Amino acid sequence: MNIKKYVWPGVLFILWLGIFGYFSSVSMSGVSDNRMWKVTYKQNVDASEPAGWVGKLEQRGTRKVDVQSVVLMENGKAVMRKDKFFEGRAEDRSWTALHPFSSELYLGDAPKKGRVYQAAVTWKENETSYTDTFRLD
Repeated sequence: MNIKKYVWPGVLFILWLGIFGYFSSVSMSGVSDNRMWKVTYKQNVDASEPAGWVGKLEQRGTRKVDVQSVVLMENGKAVMRKDKFFEGRAEDRSWTALHPFSSELYLGDAPKKGRVYQAAVTWKENETSYTDTFRLD
């Protein structure tokens, strides 16, 4: 048996596991029960950008809805609320698209162990308002 031919694939696999573990440990995300919204809160690892954690909301699918507000909560208490959205790039270089909706939301501190994080998205379709609240893990 030639062990040398298994060494490089093994090394590459261990390296891949390490990189995957690092990047998955510096983020948390959640998807609404109706699978329409996804929020990701992750550590900014780009040295050219401000330090901290960045939240991003994305609409999954192409339904035309109007987002009224987004709230990020820690243990049931709002830590961020955004209720005005304009399409395009803001002064802080964050980007917002209205249809399908996508927006960077928040630059903040790292999540604390033992706390529960949730997102609430309030949106309107055909003059009816809906609120989807879901957990970030």
